Amino acid sequence: MATDLPGDLFADLERLSQPSTKIGDTLFRIGNHTSSREEYLRVARTIVGTSLQIPIIERGGVVSLSYASLTDSEIAVLMACYNGIAQCEEKLNGKYEALLWLEEVHILYLNIRYSRQPKLYDWASWFPDDTRVSAEYAKAHVKAAALFVNLGNTGTAVHRRWSTQELIPDSHVEREPGITRTIIKPGATSVLLQFRHPDPKFTGAARVSEASLQILGSWKKIKVRKAGGPGRRMTFSSFIWDSTLYIAGGRPDSLGPFHRDLFCLDLKKLDGWKSLPDYPVPMSRSGAFLGWNFIPCPEHRKAYLFTGRPELDYFDLTTKKWGSIMTKFIRNDPADTKAGIKSWPYPGSKLTDSTQQIINEKLYVFGGTHGTTNIGCNLFMVLDLRTKEWRRLSGYPMPPKDSDVTCPGPRKTPSSWPDHLARKFYLIFGECDRTGAVLRNEMHGGDVGHAYDDFWSWDIDAGKWQRERLVGNVPCPRSEAACVYNPILNKTIVWGGYNPNLPTDHVESRMKFSFSYYADTFIWDGPPPAGAALTHRSGWKQVLTKGFPTYRAQAHLLADSQTGKTYLFGGFTNNDYVPERKSGISRSFGDLWELRIDLPGGHFEGVDMEDEARTAQLGPWQRCFTCGSAGPWRKCGGACRGRAFFCDPDCQKEGWKEHKSMHNCRKLD
Repeated sequence: MATDLPGDLFADLERLSQPSTKIGDTLFRIGNHTSSREEYLRVARTIVGTSLQIPIIERGGVVSLSYASLTDSEIAVLMACYNGIAQCEEKLNGKYEALLWLEEVHILYLNIRYSRQPKLYDWASWFPDDTRVSAEYAKAHVKAAALFVNLGNTGTAVHRRWSTQELIPDSHVEREPGITRTIIKPGATSVLLQFRHPDPKFTGAARVSEASLQILGSWKKIKVRKAGGPGRRMTFSSFIWDSTLYIAGGRPDSLGPFHRDLFCLDLKKLDGWKSLPDYPVPMSRSGAFLGWNFIPCPEHRKAYLFTGRPELDYFDLTTKKWGSIMTKFIRNDPADTKAGIKSWPYPGSKLTDSTQQIINEKLYVFGGTHGTTNIGCNLFMVLDLRTKEWRRLSGYPMPPKDSDVTCPGPRKTPSSWPDHLARKFYLIFGECDRTGAVLRNEMHGGDVGHAYDDFWSWDIDAGKWQRERLVGNVPCPRSEAACVYNPILNKTIVWGGYNPNLPTDHVESRMKFSFSYYADTFIWDGPPPAGAALTHRSGWKQVLTKGFPTYRAQAHLLADSQTGKTYLFGGFTNNDYVPERKSGISRSFGDLWELRIDLPGGHFEGVDMEDEARTAQLGPWQRCFTCGSAGPWRKCGGACRGRAFFCDPDCQKEGWKEHKSMHNCRKLD
């Protein structure tokens, strides 16, 4: 067949290139990267003009009227220019700038999608009917995937490749086979699907190669002196107050028991968990204590628990007693009626899997599921804790037929945080549970859930949403992630989570999963300062750790505002995904970890990265001290109390002398 001939590669490359960028392409091939970049910029300026700053980073958002009005031919050429600039920037300035321009290709796509199909929800596939646009979009995502792999960010690498294969129409591939044959190369995607995120094969040798995109960190498992306490938990609630960790509700597995208890742990003493009064509201009134937010308000010295009822519960952090206050909803008609709000915003007076923050004595609540929806909603409410009055800010209790691209779509289990000035509410990711919608015969149901790949901010003063750019070494889309804003570090941290439609292929166990669990760690610096130049580098970084807690969802990250320490507790995973677990469908966790980050105030002092590279726990596995392989190895039985692990007797014999010297180990009688 003609497709098997070597000449097809060259024919594809010639046919898939843009005539307008020939000069820039030639300059790049001969190694004149500066002149090549300038030529690509010159061609881009003939399309967008000289007044538009590109990439459009000045205000942080993704919307551009200039992009929205372009023709398909102009889009294809502009994408080709941005791809060309990205390859030049990688050579001249590094991966940060390259990723910035590759992301601009996606932002260009978003603008034409918004302008031409504003009623489509994010999970609905749509693409301009031009194979030249498909080719350039595929080039950008495949190149970005290669950069992310090089950085150790395997999760986002998989997402870039997989989402491209899913988005580009089959008809385009049929009309232009070179898109698959020469650009995407599905075999390369299949290789990436075999990785875990992070993959134990790579973490031991991971090094910071791009300081603007990576930073060192360390996970330390915390031991509590006395046994007892909450034990294994999923769908629980938690917070830190006065260097004390509080854990409430949840369940050990999907069948229960369903807890309504409350425990606390002094994080400075770690001397043992203490039992506090149980949540007093009966399950018949509140529903199960699952997927709720428990948030302390510093001004009130109370932790508030909103369950979807007009009655807002709280735990008094001074008296250690439960109480409640009655709230009311203040309507803004006709807007609230048009949005489908009846007498109370939450049908059935129930709410789970929302995300909430208290900012300046106001409780902000976004999304979640309630009495009439499984799919999730995008209702955004605020409760003034001083006046006890609710108001709707945006969104709907039930997803309408058509999307509203001016605000985040319907979802459950997203992540959120406030900014350091208490002026913005940030929202990222989450899942539209389309399979759950099928069970209730809701609109928008489907065979698989949709994990959002978006990032939003609500401007509290202006009262409006803005979709933000995802800049840097970004986490891949996920739901049920652990997320916290650390005010001492002035950083947001994201760890773990779950994606319902990014597959994983476990070749060693001959098992294929349609989903992925994560154990990777990321931090966000915050938006660039107003008027920042393109050379200003801020955004997302991956935290490179030698070891990590087991892959899981529904864990909680918490920051101690007094010490600046960051902790992780609980969560669950699918037992098949963690192969050495043999019983049950899922397993929850009751472990406590501290994350140390190589930043001022990040408690990184004293971390021995060389030792961790050989001894740190790798999720459900251990690393062999001698050969470095990862697996369910046996721990040393000497005086070190299991500080090192060995994969077989030969490695134990070979590494014993070094282990004995490094860890002061000795054989026990």
